Amino acid sequence: MTTVRELYEESIRYEEKTLAHYILHLLQEGQVSLDDDADKIDFLQANHEKVAQMIVQNQLGFSDIKVFSLKYDDKLFAFVFAASQEEAIEFFQKKFKRNPKNCHEYPLDFPMSRGNEFLTFRDMRKEHSKFPALAGFYERR
Repeated sequence: MTTVRELYEESIRYEEKTLAHYILHLLQEGQVSLDDDADKIDFLQANHEKVAQMIVQNQLGFSDIKVFSLKYDDKLFAFVFAASQEEAIEFFQKKFKRNPKNCHEYPLDFPMSRGNEFLTFRDMRKEHSKFPALAGFYERR
């Protein structure tokens, strides 16, 4: 059995904005408690307009920073943390004085090898306080 608490904590950990805000709203309204079975959550009981406002206001403080892969040349890729694809491209252009060959968003939970360790982009993002930022490079062999 998964509890509401466990589901809520996971939704925050994995930045599932909508789910986390719905659970928070249902908790605040007394529709569920943290110790309830998560299967008992009835999202139809939620005030959807209120939850939409909570998400827009970002009451839980989620980051809107994503990670993008920008192709430098045939074998080299730069990974950039940015709020949008446009912001990532602009950062790349300023930093490297050239246009990327392409730009694709990557999942934050994608693991990358760094030295002898594997980290997700979500973990790496925590190392930065200012965005856009260069996450690193990958060279294809």
